[in-house]
Amino acid sequence: MAGKIVVDKFTKKETSKRAMRTKSDRSHLYILIFLAAFCLLLYANTIPNDYSLDDELVTWTNPQVSKGIKALPEIFTTFYYQASGNVGTIAFGYRPLAKATFAIERSIFGVNPHISHFINILLYIATAWLLYLILRRLFRQSHWIFPLTITLIFLAHPLHTEVVASLKNREELLAFLGALGGMWFFLDYANSGKIKHILLGTFCFLLGYISKSSIMPFLLIYPLTLYFFTDVKSRQLVVITIVSLLVFIIAQLGPMLFLPEPIHSNALVENPLYLEKNLMTRVATGFVGLLHYLGLLFWPSPLLFYYGYDMIPVASFANPVAFFSLILHLALLAIAIVLFRKKHILSYAILFYLVSIAMYSNILVPVVGIVGDRFAYIASLGFAIAIGWIIFRIVQGKSRKTISGYKPSAGIIILLLIILIPYCIVTIDRNKDWKNLTTLYEADIPYLERSVKANTQYAGNLMYNAFNIAQKQGRLPSLENINKMIKHYNLSLKILPDYYDALNGLGTVYSNFLGDYKRAIHYFEAAARSNPNNVAAYINLGYVYRELENNEKALECYHKVLAIDSTKVKAYFKLAEIYFEMGDIATATRMNILATRFDSYTNVPYINIGNYHLLNRDTLDAVEWYEKAVEKQPDYGLCMKLYMHYSKEGDLQKANYYRQMSEQTRNLTKKTFDK
Repeated sequence: MAGKIVVDKFTKKETSKRAMRTKSDRSHLYILIFLAAFCLLLYANTIPNDYSLDDELVTWTNPQVSKGIKALPEIFTTFYYQASGNVGTIAFGYRPLAKATFAIERSIFGVNPHISHFINILLYIATAWLLYLILRRLFRQSHWIFPLTITLIFLAHPLHTEVVASLKNREELLAFLGALGGMWFFLDYANSGKIKHILLGTFCFLLGYISKSSIMPFLLIYPLTLYFFTDVKSRQLVVITIVSLLVFIIAQLGPMLFLPEPIHSNALVENPLYLEKNLMTRVATGFVGLLHYLGLLFWPSPLLFYYGYDMIPVASFANPVAFFSLILHLALLAIAIVLFRKKHILSYAILFYLVSIAMYSNILVPVVGIVGDRFAYIASLGFAIAIGWIIFRIVQGKSRKTISGYKPSAGIIILLLIILIPYCIVTIDRNKDWKNLTTLYEADIPYLERSVKANTQYAGNLMYNAFNIAQKQGRLPSLENINKMIKHYNLSLKILPDYYDALNGLGTVYSNFLGDYKRAIHYFEAAARSNPNNVAAYINLGYVYRELENNEKALECYHKVLAIDSTKVKAYFKLAEIYFEMGDIATATRMNILATRFDSYTNVPYINIGNYHLLNRDTLDAVEWYEKAVEKQPDYGLCMKLYMHYSKEGDLQKANYYRQMSEQTRNLTKKTFDK
């Protein structure tokens, strides 16, 4: 009988434990559903958005992404970005993972920014889930409301809008997900010592790293986390540190084995510290930038798409802002060090933040734009942990030395809502600014009066839109829009008087929209002096002199273009036009033939030469060149012209051939247009 009682008690105890586990699992599931709903609440209004700032680098116009899945081998063996323009070739970076996801999307969904935005939200939801589950493990002695509080503060922070609402910044989402995946498995390894966990953690970290190197700080964050929250053995800590360093070395040096030397222009307008040799000046300016990040974490407004020169002026420690920032950051570091041996949560939060933001401080390596909202994405988790801890300490008072076992209360909920409600409002409102490039520029430009590049980009966007309207609707922009272009180009020149892009842009406004060729020449010549190796100003000068019927000056400009860059096909065509007008058919023909060396696909040179012969009543030679043009690139009108010629000549075989080709070309054009 006694044995039966013992068995019954044991059975009841096990049943009770099983029921508690079931209840816990159900609660877990509810929280994950809630986090997904919270992310959707924050970012659902990004789904209707189009493409925006820099999205073209990895989405709709990227030549690799446009090939879809079949481009994956190419994506994983080439630079992140490569392009050639008037200033030469730019090729840099190795971040294949995000581009690969967009290529897969292209194959499945076609060109669809709304699907892309939805996938970004799904990635943010995955981040929310994994982050919460990791925090549950780290703060396992605390009530689940504490890790949930941290997660919600992190998710709602408006600084993340650039990461989630900007498709180009999917790389940041994937990088952080990879880093968190590594954290999960390294925690498993610390508990189990199993090799499979170290291998899985290493693989996740590698995936994150080839998304973007912004997760480099996890080289320190991993051992810090294990020290603070586990009883990890020294040997295991060494193993995790070594494998993380191996990932770093492989990800940094591996691409050098198959990629050529990168080419990246480190311009003053991006960051004046690229040109700054004085270390103390760089350090002081770096601390001004660090204070900017702290300010945005506490008061996330205004959020801006770009900063650059001269939004964060180069400073010395005589600057009170730089000095104050130095003292503040040293004080934070001192608090972290004092509390380090106690494994205090606040120490961990501060160190997480400082380690994460350090790579964007400009002290060791200058970063593009000097500062950027997206650069604080990972670091903001340290801020969220600190704010979560402060909320709990305020509510529980000094009676408790730790927050372990503390249960939720109305005070915690109220303080949390005081933070979350304005964060949510700002985030949801900011998402609308990212609808497209124009809405983003219009929203931010009032706060960017000191940014040379931002003002030039805004004016350039106005000009681009104006050219599109002129092409489609045949009307020039309003005087109001023209004055906006001039205003913002001049704002750039006020800060940087010899900025090439602004000078060239102003010349284009005066020549194309106002017909003021005298002023246009002044700005184009100033641009050419500013950057003698950029051919755009000379091409524009050639256009203006052509409008003024000064062929001698136009010839001089186009020949200057070819002296700088002999591959500029447009210059050959323009020279051919001028020589033809001057009656020098032989030189015009030679210019067209030279153009074929640098563009083997175009049929324009052959058509031009055929036209020269036709105008000279040399039909046989004209037909010969037209046939070469059709071989290069079939053209319906040209095929019909050849069909009619051979029909008239009685050569029915060739007439039939070109008639069939004209029909094929027309059908192909129709299919392309229908798509």
